Amino acid sequence: MRISCSCKLKSFVAGNAKWLLLICLAILVHVSYKWLSATPTERQRVILDPPVPSKPTRNLKTATMTPGRVVELHTNKGRIDFVLFEKDCPKTCNRVVSLVKKGYYDGLRFTRVEKDSLIQVGERESNMPTIPLEVLSGLTNTKGAVGMAHSQDPNSAIGSFYILIEPRRDMDYEYCVFGRLIRGMDVVTGIAKNDVIKSARVRSFTPEDQKLFYKVLQIESERKVQ
Repeated sequence: MRISCSCKLKSFVAGNAKWLLLICLAILVHVSYKWLSATPTERQRVILDPPVPSKPTRNLKTATMTPGRVVELHTNKGRIDFVLFEKDCPKTCNRVVSLVKKGYYDGLRFTRVEKDSLIQVGERESNMPTIPLEVLSGLTNTKGAVGMAHSQDPNSAIGSFYILIEPRRDMDYEYCVFGRLIRGMDVVTGIAKNDVIKSARVRSFTPEDQKLFYKVLQIESERKVQ
């Protein structure tokens, strides 16, 4: 009986081999089609969500960085000079020049000192109008940058400003950088909290200032390359 069944099975397979082959081929074609349809081809696009930028981009006007007049600060630790970008930040620079000429900064103290970061001058109570934020491409918070401080409202600046000891690029375009230090970085780094500005004055930009200013820009350019 076993031999008879075995012979019948062999006879069935031999007689239907062609059909079995066709069935297997059909199954293979069906599986291949399913796989290919699930795989993107060159003509298919896979649409992904666009990346979310960490900060909104702005179309800013490019700064000329034309040097204007110079502010001299005479502190209890020594002299600090910075050049004003009057062409790029006219409203902010006009305020600073006006305050210097009125003696506003005379006797003011440095109320904020962050070691190896920045120093900041305090301000007096006043009813002066605030200054709108002036930011331009290129005026960044690099070493020696002089910027106008403000509260959470970017248009709330009055007269307090800071000088950077080291770059603070996280502050770029959040504060108005209206000047650049050209003399006295050694004095700036030695300033402690409650040190005082004895007097301040505004003067013309001299040929010697020009040499120092372009030297500062050259050092900054070389730092960017590195």
